[in-house]
Amino acid sequence: MQEITIGIMIPTSGILPMGKQFDRAFKEAVNAELSQTDFQVEFITEMIGQGNPAMIEKSLDLLLGYHDVDLVTGLVSNKAMEGFVEKFEKRQLPLIINNLGEHHVPTKGYGNSILINSANLWQHCWVMGQYAAQNLGKRGLIISSIFDAGYLFINCFQLGLFSVDQDFQFDLRLLSPPPSGQLSQVREAFDAINMADYDFVFPLFCGEEATIFLEEFYTRGLVDTTKIIGLPYLLDLKERELEGLELISTVENHQIPEDYVWRDVFKDMGQHCGQAVGKAIVKNNGKITQEELLEEMSKINAEREYRSTHTPHLKGDVKLIKHEVGKENHILSTAITSVSVGQLSDNEQLKQARDAVQSVWMNSYLGV
Repeated sequence: MQEITIGIMIPTSGILPMGKQFDRAFKEAVNAELSQTDFQVEFITEMIGQGNPAMIEKSLDLLLGYHDVDLVTGLVSNKAMEGFVEKFEKRQLPLIINNLGEHHVPTKGYGNSILINSANLWQHCWVMGQYAAQNLGKRGLIISSIFDAGYLFINCFQLGLFSVDQDFQFDLRLLSPPPSGQLSQVREAFDAINMADYDFVFPLFCGEEATIFLEEFYTRGLVDTTKIIGLPYLLDLKERELEGLELISTVENHQIPEDYVWRDVFKDMGQHCGQAVGKAIVKNNGKITQEELLEEMSKINAEREYRSTHTPHLKGDVKLIKHEVGKENHILSTAITSVSVGQLSDNEQLKQARDAVQSVWMNSYLGV
């Protein structure tokens, strides 16, 4: 029996159990692929807090220096891993980074040992900006908490707007940082901003702040005057019924209607990554190589580019989805249109953004 050791880096989140979903799905998928073989995997799971570099470095010291793992994966941001890619290149050790796509990869890439399995939300935001400028009116509002604003989302949404009209008119409002452990003043923002003056609003909130925004938007009767377009994590409904509320968001082309609200995205990442790892182990007789991992990941989902040296991005289409809230907060999701996004990897403005300082947070989005 041949033993293989895999290291997994898992963040904590007060918003949803992203780490647990990924970790469980990854292990189940690997074990399923190896169930009829003589390979046995030892999984070493390291908690990395909210994913800051100090915690990652401590975990990698154990995984690489003590456990001598054959592969490292987990939920980490591209930005947080920048300082550690040389460790993997020197060892020719495969690393699979999994995330929502809240950070770019620099134009030089991270080397041949690094693969990135990402939902590429930066492309989704560009598509939403383009769609809003083309279909939702002439005046928009971007409003965000400090946390959500610390990623690429605003910049990419703006570039989408400007792809339609370089002089597109919009206002940007960032809420003041709340005291430690408290929420942003989302309700109070409605007193300071007349959202009825805008054709559409792009709100960047998640978790409880997202719920507060939607409930306040509904209470003030804005559903009849202003369209909402935003990330799927805005659609966080609680007990209060919001029948009649509408939200436009996006999904990857391959996602089925049951996935349109992105509830299982981290589970899907773990399963995708685990299947590819298991298949690569079997195919290469226990030796895990970047080449075999890339081949297997591409077989599972050919609509993503995984190589860090080739601008990780979606190759296919992104669908615009209209979510309508019905009775008892039942959500009816309908596809509006599809947009080809593969060419965005060569967009000059986005190329410039890859090497610019566009985001301040190291942690994965929702890892807070």
